[in-house]
Amino acid sequence: MGGKMEKFGFIAHLLKIENLYKQYGILKIIPEKILVWLLKWAPSFKISKITGIKSITGKEIEGYLILCPLLPQQMLSLDDKFVVRKVIQAGKIAEKAGAKIIGLGAYTSVVGDKGFLVANNLKIPVTSGSSFTAWAVLEAINRAAKNKDVDLSKSAVAIIGASGSIGSLCVRKLASQVKKIIITARHLEKLEKLKEVILKIASLEVQIEGNAHKAVAEADLVITTTSAPESLLDLQEFKSGAIVCDVSVPQNVGGKAEPERKVTLIKGGLFKAPVEVEFGIDVGLPKNIVYACMAETMILTLEGKYISYSLGDNIALEQLDGIGEMVQKHGFDIVLSSD
Repeated sequence: MGGKMEKFGFIAHLLKIENLYKQYGILKIIPEKILVWLLKWAPSFKISKITGIKSITGKEIEGYLILCPLLPQQMLSLDDKFVVRKVIQAGKIAEKAGAKIIGLGAYTSVVGDKGFLVANNLKIPVTSGSSFTAWAVLEAINRAAKNKDVDLSKSAVAIIGASGSIGSLCVRKLASQVKKIIITARHLEKLEKLKEVILKIASLEVQIEGNAHKAVAEADLVITTTSAPESLLDLQEFKSGAIVCDVSVPQNVGGKAEPERKVTLIKGGLFKAPVEVEFGIDVGLPKNIVYACMAETMILTLEGKYISYSLGDNIALEQLDGIGEMVQKHGFDIVLSSD
């Protein structure tokens, strides 16, 4: 059965230079500046085999973790064509290994027209995980609100990074559930277009706010999903009693809130697998926990649904509709925790 097992590929990149030192201790002899320079020219490579992925239906799959050896700052600052070539190189490694679909993790899904250029240069489908991630965020927000007796219909929600793929999905889905939406992102013209879309599908107050700090100060619910490589917000800035879902990797929210302010912080976009998954390396998560972007790739493989499911910023809301069914079918569930 092992030889016939369907496979996927997942492309990740380094989050911190410390992760590299932890994995390969011998590299500590190299000064950090030189190591960062070397990473720019290092080829993508297969770092491990992912095994133990089993659906409650009984179907079992496996995958390959491919590393694009760049840091977040490099992914954002280096020439986009250069970065895309490295991600495509990683994709071709997965192709040769027999993968039938490739998932893009973190910043690898941001470059190259949000995955389209990578997909156009590979022979197998590519997905970013944005649909699954958005579904996980929305499910976490709804469950947390229910636990705290928060009425969504009377609440204001702020979405930081609202014009991106995940942010846009969350905005459009929440528009019919909340009283007010505050949207913020770097590109104001995209926010204006998004506001027009929202007002066509729902009747509510929509506020464009250029300052993220002001946006979160008056919101009952906050979703942060930006491409910033560092923390943007401190927990002390949030409204007392706020529910905050931080889906960004690295996280956008730092610091600690005073206990009496009862701010709930959820590390969004995490899924619990029905069984423990062996990643082959330390990914910084418990063995039964996976990021939503990887979970989407896994579940599409379990479904045999080999299509480029989530690419670009304008993912159709319909993409979310079948996600919950697939989650339940294969026994995955969200993680509603800040741990």
